[in-house]
Amino acid sequence: MRLQVRPAQLKDLGAIESLYRRQLGEGDRPGAATAGAPRRQFASKRLWFLLNSTFASILPITSSADHVYVGELPGKSGIQGFIQAEVAPMGSHVWQILNLCLNPDLDRFGAGTALLDQLFNEGLQRGVSKFIVRLPLDDPIGDLFRARGFTAYATEHALLAESLSARPAPPLSGWRAMRREDAFGVYLVYAAVTPRQVAAVEANSFAEWRHIMQETSWRSRVPRAVRQRRFVVDLVQVVGWMGVSPGSGGRPHTLSLLSLAEPKELLPALIDRSLAYVAQHHPGPVWCSLRQYHEPAITLLKHQGFEVIASQTLMVRELALKVPARVKVGIRDKRLVPQYG
Repeated sequence: MRLQVRPAQLKDLGAIESLYRRQLGEGDRPGAATAGAPRRQFASKRLWFLLNSTFASILPITSSADHVYVGELPGKSGIQGFIQAEVAPMGSHVWQILNLCLNPDLDRFGAGTALLDQLFNEGLQRGVSKFIVRLPLDDPIGDLFRARGFTAYATEHALLAESLSARPAPPLSGWRAMRREDAFGVYLVYAAVTPRQVAAVEANSFAEWRHIMQETSWRSRVPRAVRQRRFVVDLVQVVGWMGVSPGSGGRPHTLSLLSLAEPKELLPALIDRSLAYVAQHHPGPVWCSLRQYHEPAITLLKHQGFEVIASQTLMVRELALKVPARVKVGIRDKRLVPQYG
């Protein structure tokens, strides 16, 4: 029996939340974790809920920025699944899937396909050509996304330090507060250290990258605080960047880092100076999101007391938009056609 999908209504909110919490509870059952998926991976959904406020964005459910669809089965009461997406920081042509929850009793591929196809069709009608999603590593739902045409383009690791000990700020040549005219220099650093397949999805030009910077911290989905502090390392040209967003409402502070690979002493010096600043001005827990191609920074942060608490696979699917075909109009009266020669 095929799942019937429709737009969510405000009256569905209680059932959606109940289904969401039930799915989270499935990961807490004894024996749910496997050797290839450590138990803490199942807690990563709660981590991303805390950091990204994904489920909180359902409120208000009537917001034009959110797209929520629910699935029902004929003859069976209650909502059996829902999918939620929002416009991604890249622009209105990209939707990010925030939640895909299903009744554990349903066939994952059949019900999940119905919800995804509904979302694709709705997106295409609105000019959306790209869909992205973040999934915990080894999450079984990843098989469904791969079957529906999604491909992985990066792996993201969340590192957390419960607190940073006070330390003197080491000298770092070129360290200063970021100015508006530094944006292009920071983008050049981003372009130099980001693999092409990642930049093609997220920011393939300075205009796209600047738009993301204005919408959200480019390292994560955590909204930038109004009073975010940003610094650059300027050695004739910008070679490094640091941003910190103060946490609120139980969220840790967010640290973002960007550095050229050369000179080799640059990255360790940037991290030391950044952590000294955060420890002095923003005491408390700090988290940093880094990709698999930032392995040197991950190693250095581990040496500073950070721990990888969760990892995500970033996936994307691009859809071809339908463009109206050009219609040939015949001209019956050839005298209206200009003649040359």
